[in-house]
Amino acid sequence: MCGIVGVWRQRDGERADPALVDRMLATILHRGPDGGGVWSEGRVALGHRRLSIIDLSAAGHQPMLSSDRHGVLTYNGEIYNYPELRLQLEKEGVAFVGTSDTEVLLAALHSWGPERTIPLLNGMFAFAYLDLRCGALWLARDRLGIKPLYVADTGEDLLFASEVKAILAHPRMVKRVDEAALSRAFLVTRRSHDTLFAGITGMPSGCWWKVTCDGITKHRYFEVETAIDRDRLTRNHRSIDLGSVTEALQRNLRESVRIHLASDAPIAAMCSGGVDSSLIAAYAGDDRPDMVGYVADAPVGSGEAAQALRVGRHINVPIREVAVPREDYLRLWPVCVRHLDSPAHHRSEPALLAVALACRADGIKVLLTGEGADELFGGYPWHAAAHRSWRDWPWLSAVVPRSLGGRASSRHRAFPLQPPGMGGSLHRLRSRLALAVDAERELLSRRLFESLAGIDRLPDRALVVSGLADLVDHLSWVLHRHDHISMAASVEMRVPFLENHLIDFGMHLPGPVKLRRGQGKWALKTVALDRLPRDVVHARKKGFPIPHAYTDGTERILLNGLLADQLQWSTATTRLLVDDMRHDLDLRFLMVGMEIWLQLLFGNETTDAVGEKLVAHAR
Repeated sequence: MCGIVGVWRQRDGERADPALVDRMLATILHRGPDGGGVWSEGRVALGHRRLSIIDLSAAGHQPMLSSDRHGVLTYNGEIYNYPELRLQLEKEGVAFVGTSDTEVLLAALHSWGPERTIPLLNGMFAFAYLDLRCGALWLARDRLGIKPLYVADTGEDLLFASEVKAILAHPRMVKRVDEAALSRAFLVTRRSHDTLFAGITGMPSGCWWKVTCDGITKHRYFEVETAIDRDRLTRNHRSIDLGSVTEALQRNLRESVRIHLASDAPIAAMCSGGVDSSLIAAYAGDDRPDMVGYVADAPVGSGEAAQALRVGRHINVPIREVAVPREDYLRLWPVCVRHLDSPAHHRSEPALLAVALACRADGIKVLLTGEGADELFGGYPWHAAAHRSWRDWPWLSAVVPRSLGGRASSRHRAFPLQPPGMGGSLHRLRSRLALAVDAERELLSRRLFESLAGIDRLPDRALVVSGLADLVDHLSWVLHRHDHISMAASVEMRVPFLENHLIDFGMHLPGPVKLRRGQGKWALKTVALDRLPRDVVHARKKGFPIPHAYTDGTERILLNGLLADQLQWSTATTRLLVDDMRHDLDLRFLMVGMEIWLQLLFGNETTDAVGEKLVAHAR
C-alpha cells in the first residue's frame, strides 16, 4: 500500500516540474513512511510514497523503471496473483531483480501492454504507467475501486493522486466547494466519483485511461452490468444445489484469505465479533498461528468487544481490545475528516482510526477486514426489505410492465425495488427527489431489474438487484473510508471478500441462498457455522455502536460557524437547527461533520484545535 501522485503537462514543449510533485507528495507522507521518490522527463512527472509490505528491500523502490528504462510505474496496492504472472513472464524470457509484485506488474504492462494486462490482475490497485516507447500515460483502478485515484484538469496540467489533498497542494489547483456535490451530500449518500471540491473527481472503478498528446481515451474494463452472465444467473435460480453452493463458497473464501496473507511485514485481522470479520480471522488463524485480532471498544454502552473476545477464544485467535473513550473519539473525529478530505461518513470512523493507530503502534502494517460480504451475499436489511416488498404485494405482477417482469401497460412503470404505493406520498416524494438529485444511481437499479427478466420470481430479482446496485454505489464509499482512515495510520487494509473469483461467485448467487427462511446472508452464515458459535453467526449486525452521548453537545460548534455562512442560514435558523440536533443523532453527526470539514479546509484550523472545540462543547 502506498501513495501516488503525478502531473501530465498538456502544452507541447512544457516540462513537468518535479518540485511540484514533491510538494504534492508531502501531503501524503502517511501513505508511505518507508520511502519515496520522484521521476520526471519531458511533460510527465511521477511521485511515490512507499509502505513496504512485499519485498522490503530497495528492489521495490518506486517510481520503478523497466529493465530497458522505457517504462515507468508508480503504483498503490497489491496484486495477489503476481506469482502466477511472474511465472508466465519468466517463461517468456523476462528476468527479475527482486521479489515484489510491483516489478511483476511493471514487467507485465511493459511486455504485454496495459489493455491485455489490466483485466488479468487479481488484487487492489491504482497506478500510473508511462510507456516512453510511444509517449502514452496509462491510469488504472481495480474492479470495484478498493484503491483510490483522483484526477483534476487545470487546463494546463492533468493532475492525479491517491488523495484529494495532494491535488489541492498543486499551485494551479484552486480550492473551491462543489455546490452540487455538497447538496447531494445532504440529500443522498455521495456518489463513488464525487468529491466536495470543484474540478476534482474520483476516477471510476474498473477503468483505464490512456493519456496522449491527442487527449484521453477512457475505457471501462469491468462493470457490474456487463460482467453479469444473465443466462448463468437465471440457471442458478432455476436449479439450486445448496450443498454445492456452500462448499464452493467455503473453498473460494479460504483460498482468498490465503492469498491475502502474502506479506513480508506483520499482519493482523479486524475481529469485531460479527460473522464477516470473525470468519476471515478464523481462516487467517488456520494459516498463521501467530495471527492476532483487533476490536474497538467503547467503555460505555453495548460495544463489540465482549463478543469479539468470545469469538477469539473459540477460534484460538487472541483479541486486542482498543478502548475508545469519549474524549479520544471526539479528538479523532477531525483527524478522520482531514484524512477523508470530506465529512466523516459513518460514526464508526473515529473508532476505526483508533484501531489502525493501535495496529501501527504494535508494528502491524496489514489488517484483514470483512468488507464486501454484505453487498455480495445479501446481508443488509434493505436487501431483505426489497424481497419482502415484492413478496407481500402479489398483485404487482398485474401492474408492472413486461420489461420489469409483469404483464400490464408501461404507463404503470414503477421503481423496481420499491413497489408502487409503498410508503405513500412521502415515499414517492423522496424517490422523485433522489431521482432528480442523482439520476445516475437511481436508474442503475432500474436497468439491472429490466435486464434480469429471466429471473421469474420478482422478489428474488429485487433481492439480487439490490445487492448488485450496492456493489456499484454503497460499497464505493465504504472502501473509500477504509482506505483513507487506515492509511492515516500507515496501515494497509485488505478485503478478502473482494477477490476476483469471490466477486464473480457472489454476483451469480441466486436469491434463495442469499435470503432463506428470513435469514439474510444464508450461504455465508451456513459456512460460518463450521467455525463460529451459532449465536454469533445469527446475531444482529451491530456495526460499531457509538453511544448517543458521545456526540451530545457537539452541535454547538455550528453556532457562529462556517456551515451557516455556506448555506446562508440566519442566526435564528441556525439556533433552531442546533436545538433539533440535540435529539437527532444522525443529523448531528452529518452537520457537525460538515462544520469540521469547512473549518479544516477553509478556516485553516488544525485538527487539534477543532478536536479541543468538540471536547469543550461536549462537556
